[in-house]
Amino acid sequence: MMEEAPPDVKRRRISAADCSPQDVRCLTDLLSGILAHVASFLAEPSKALFAVALDGNSAASTNERSASIVGSHWDTLDFGDIEEELAIKLKDDDIEKVLLCIDAVNRVKRLKLTNCVNITGVGLEPLRGSAIINQIDLSLNGEHQRPSISPEPSISCDRVLPILDSIIEREGCSLMHLQFPQVWCEEPSAASDFHAFIGRYNQMWENREEIGCLKCNQSLPLGNEWINSDVSDPNCFGTHSYTCYGCMKHYCYRCVINGLERRFIIGNCDICKRDYCVDCIEMHRCLSCNGDNCNDCYEYECHQCNRKVCSECIEEGNDFFYQCEDCDKVFCLECNDIQSEETGMCYCHECNDIRCNDCQLQKFRQGERDCAECIKLIAPSLVGECSRLYEENEQLKVKNKELMRENNELKSRN
Repeated sequence: MMEEAPPDVKRRRISAADCSPQDVRCLTDLLSGILAHVASFLAEPSKALFAVALDGNSAASTNERSASIVGSHWDTLDFGDIEEELAIKLKDDDIEKVLLCIDAVNRVKRLKLTNCVNITGVGLEPLRGSAIINQIDLSLNGEHQRPSISPEPSISCDRVLPILDSIIEREGCSLMHLQFPQVWCEEPSAASDFHAFIGRYNQMWENREEIGCLKCNQSLPLGNEWINSDVSDPNCFGTHSYTCYGCMKHYCYRCVINGLERRFIIGNCDICKRDYCVDCIEMHRCLSCNGDNCNDCYEYECHQCNRKVCSECIEEGNDFFYQCEDCDKVFCLECNDIQSEETGMCYCHECNDIRCNDCQLQKFRQGERDCAECIKLIAPSLVGECSRLYEENEQLKVKNKELMRENNELKSRN
């Protein structure tokens, strides 16, 4: 006879005393505990969106049901944790309801509006006067993504800057890092409201206690600006300095880690335009332009030595690397020079194209390579393939003999 399951693992039944089956006509009729359990399987932003969807009143005040669904741990709210397709559909009204539902002004320390490209920023109103928020990422991009967005997002300085002002003016302000939309920084002007806000933000830092580099204790910032306000430098205007995007620790740009490779403790990625320290993100130098970028921001690397190449250099093309026109495989100049003729990259002057030997050989087999130079280029690959096939055939012969011997031994025993 099957033993009865212990009471603590039995399926919970809904009794008439709490919620009868007849009363459950929609999700809002379920007990808060059940809804909270369901929400525990969702990403953090989805929990808040779930609570808002169940109860429109949760946008104005947190009730028992929404509180049980969203919980109280909201140090970070990153909309990059939900599907991009969903984040793109969110409007200011949705963002405002979420922030109110989770009591963001008193709980959220990091806000990242990843992929929320259809907001103007007015939905950030519930953050007004927050004293605990440390980081606000308004770039609308996820980590290790290019800052430019097309079509141009509608996030507005007019809507957002008053909210940011209320935060930096608050006594005991905890704000340490801001990441702005690229569209705000593309045409810098000393007469703009954005430029004026940068000045107020930098002044806020000056009013704080002195902060030094965690490595050398050098007083920061070296140029009296945490956010660059130089309108003559569009590449750096509006970027936050001396602060790691990941851990928000402060370092100067002079300190290095000594080892096999001399590396700076903190650096700015030329691709995603964020600063990272070595403890958070590994930086690599592009073998072509020598720009420092996050390892995860690179889309290309040498097929042989794994040295990185940024996308800009690939698009522009130069003499430091070769890229196959078919498979996008990349070889740096040094590796291609030392590669055997079977595995490197080759250029046909007659066809005026460049391909790796694997793709050249495939084109030949498909009957698409009949010029004399192409055939000459792939000849070593054909010879090499014949040699490999011959070796494999010899190995199979040896293995076949061993199997035949074992088979004969088994027959003799029987």
